[in-house]
Amino acid sequence: MTTTTSEFLRTMLARNLLTTVLAASTLFWTGSHFAPEASAVEQQSGLVADGAGKALRLWYDEPAPDSDAGWVNRSIPMGNGYMGANVFGGTTKERIQITENSLYDWAAKNSGFKRRGVNNFAEVYLDFGHENVSDYERELSLNEGVSYVKYVQEGVEYSREYFTSYPDKVMLIRLNASKAGTLSFTLRPTIPFLGDGKSGSVSAEGDTVTLSGVMTYFKIKFEGQFKVIPTGGRMNASSSEGTITVSDADSAVILIAVGTNYQFDPQVFLTKDPADKLAGFPDPHAKVTGYLADAAVKSYEELLANHQADYTELYDRVSLDLGATAPTNPTDELVDAYPDGTSSRYLEELAFQFGRYMLICSSRAGTLPPHLQGIWNVYERPPWSSQYLHDTNVQMAYAPAFSANLPELFESYADFFNVFVHRQREYATQYIEQYNPAQLDPDGDNGWSGPFWANPYDVPGKTPIAGFGTGGWISQMFWDYYDYTRDETLLAETVYPVMYEQANFVSRFVQEIDGALLAKPSSSPEQYLEGKRKRETIGTTFDQQMFYENHHNTLKAAKILGRIDDRLELYESQLPRLDPIHVGKSGQIKEFREEEFYGDAGSTIDPHHRHTSMLLGSYPGQLINDSTPAWLDAVKTTLTLRTRSSNIGWARAERIAFWARVHDGDEAYLFYRDLLEGNYMHNLFNDHRGGQLFQADANYGATAGVAELLLQSQDYVVAPLPALPTVWPDGSYRGLLARGNFEVSAQWSSGQATRLEVLSKVGGTLKLRYPNIAKALIKTADGKTVDFSAKGTDQIIIETTKGQAYVVVDIPLYHPVAAPSNLKIDKGGRSQIELSWTGSADAVSYNLYRAVGNAPDYEPIASDIEGTQFIYQAPDLTQIDQMTLKVTAVRADGRESDEGATLIRLLPAMKR
Repeated sequence: MTTTTSEFLRTMLARNLLTTVLAASTLFWTGSHFAPEASAVEQQSGLVADGAGKALRLWYDEPAPDSDAGWVNRSIPMGNGYMGANVFGGTTKERIQITENSLYDWAAKNSGFKRRGVNNFAEVYLDFGHENVSDYERELSLNEGVSYVKYVQEGVEYSREYFTSYPDKVMLIRLNASKAGTLSFTLRPTIPFLGDGKSGSVSAEGDTVTLSGVMTYFKIKFEGQFKVIPTGGRMNASSSEGTITVSDADSAVILIAVGTNYQFDPQVFLTKDPADKLAGFPDPHAKVTGYLADAAVKSYEELLANHQADYTELYDRVSLDLGATAPTNPTDELVDAYPDGTSSRYLEELAFQFGRYMLICSSRAGTLPPHLQGIWNVYERPPWSSQYLHDTNVQMAYAPAFSANLPELFESYADFFNVFVHRQREYATQYIEQYNPAQLDPDGDNGWSGPFWANPYDVPGKTPIAGFGTGGWISQMFWDYYDYTRDETLLAETVYPVMYEQANFVSRFVQEIDGALLAKPSSSPEQYLEGKRKRETIGTTFDQQMFYENHHNTLKAAKILGRIDDRLELYESQLPRLDPIHVGKSGQIKEFREEEFYGDAGSTIDPHHRHTSMLLGSYPGQLINDSTPAWLDAVKTTLTLRTRSSNIGWARAERIAFWARVHDGDEAYLFYRDLLEGNYMHNLFNDHRGGQLFQADANYGATAGVAELLLQSQDYVVAPLPALPTVWPDGSYRGLLARGNFEVSAQWSSGQATRLEVLSKVGGTLKLRYPNIAKALIKTADGKTVDFSAKGTDQIIIETTKGQAYVVVDIPLYHPVAAPSNLKIDKGGRSQIELSWTGSADAVSYNLYRAVGNAPDYEPIASDIEGTQFIYQAPDLTQIDQMTLKVTAVRADGRESDEGATLIRLLPAMKR
């Protein structure tokens, strides 16, 4: 993947990185840590993009309890893709729990909530015996990707630093004592859950403890090595106990490396016998030994510099400043106080960056992607086996990869997909033969079908829990991977083949029904249609929208690449017949074709369901956008009818983004607040639905949702601050990413943008939308005048130069036009409608529009209406079964209200 930036930004990044690494190294040697407070709005250069992000940390004044509850609620999560680690910070004994995502268990009967799945790799203990401590503090610095513990015992300050390095594939722990010769501890790694499904042993020799064993079901060989490097003192290894004891040292470093014999190879998914899936793959001993040996020849400072160069290059791309100051109370108290509004802005900033931190920890090229619990699991039987679910959870994990400027982190999933897709091609042939055999390619060229769930070893066949639209949703992630980077090599070699093959499957799978091309069978994820035994139907909106999005994106990619592949002409002819949107009689986007009024498709359909799958065309898709205002209004109606009643963490996170896409920042913020208040635990892990049930998707999804409040580009118009909540009147952000690979930064005051900056990373046409932007001052970062064209007063178009930053200042204040409300039909007939509405204080006149049936846009009916009543007559009214009417207000300066009052008009015979 190619990433470019201007020379001055590259220079500033290197300068800031060097300063951070040198300062951090000095502080580690002295055993102290200082986190400076730097506001994103305080830059010497005046460029938002040139500033440092504020210091953000999680911190606590006591260790996490040594229990599963302590793990899920209080431990500090860390990770590097190769392993996840949870640090407890104990003083009598430290506990570090380690997860490795390929260490998987299974059983012939593996059902229920807690099932065999990702297994706890190791429980590592450091026995100190410090029981009478004072001045205790532990923290996770998000800016550094480093965790700290410090306390005083008998006049000696003891401190520890922890980090998980992706470049060096190890975890490091440095232990310090303020007085020479006073550091003593025992390193004691253990293998949890030994038994029928897992065997292993721990031994120690010299300076290294080795932990190894086998998971029975898939014959997974696993190994962990723990090397101790003390300064001063004595060290003794006990082979029989598998421990190393250090006595009277000045300091020590512990290196940890782990691995299994799992490989990214189609064999894993194409082999039926579980015991043979890893046959022939090398034992992990050489690999793990190599990781440790390579790290051991480097100094601690070199390893730290490698880690921070890697970590901060990713993390530092984006900052968010809502004006909060660092609180003096620890994070657990901050979370508990949030419902009362105490330090709420800081927690909102923290949660946004914590989602980015978690993705950096859990999704790295060459490693397995994040599952339901990311890269962290303490259990023998984790919730839902820590699987990959493709009916929202995987996609939510990667939503912030693109908008929050971490696109290369998607490589982890792309690598995984390119292995399991071999099995999905076999399924595709099976399903075409089963459901639409006339379209079967006998040579097996039937594309790939979308899975519901997967794990590192298996992708099962079709399930009615989710329809085949999961394939299009996966493809949407690949399209975003290109669309946010605009790397045509990536498009040609990685993205286009995935989309083309998915379109191949869909083109063969759909059947002509009532003039449309529909999925049969079809399901809307996890929603019942009629009765407890029926999930499947025909042409759900979920499937049809995802089919449409993928066909559309495939054709667009083919045009960019100049491709003339055999089936492209067919895809183009099929596209308008995929029938992705139906507007119901309540004004909603239908979930099921059987629906008329909202929620009446069957006796057990849940109108407040956690899944809102019929709206994926609005987010993360692009089908519904500002150029389809009638559909946007239908999305808003659907969201309103869905209500805020669900307490599911990821559903709340997803609806932040849904509401942002309809430009209602205040409603979106309510879901962000619900999430932080009701689902975030003391270590900011998402409590899925109560009872301390961790699921990582909402952490990722919250970050993506907040990004949507601050920047959107789904219609290829870059729109800063499109849904800014009124509770965030002042602030700034830096480095969010828009489609087209435009990196955007912004400052605002009293709810109005005061400065916008766009870095064009690959060149191309920039369409930039913000109220009154055409009347603003627009220059390059070095002060040169910019030529642009305007589309009205709210949009400009710039032909950008690769690597150039464009700055917008002196933006005239924008005063939105108050919308009318309460549109109603006072008297309705088949050929004439008498309308009235509650007026707007800003209006000098009103405009009236209609959208007939499922139309995406409104057509004008009347303009310059004076007063708040209108008689609408039209010759076709007797033939229109359903239409949406909308009235907007027009101010004296000619500006029209962004919102309007709507209603659904049905012919009398159709009314409920």
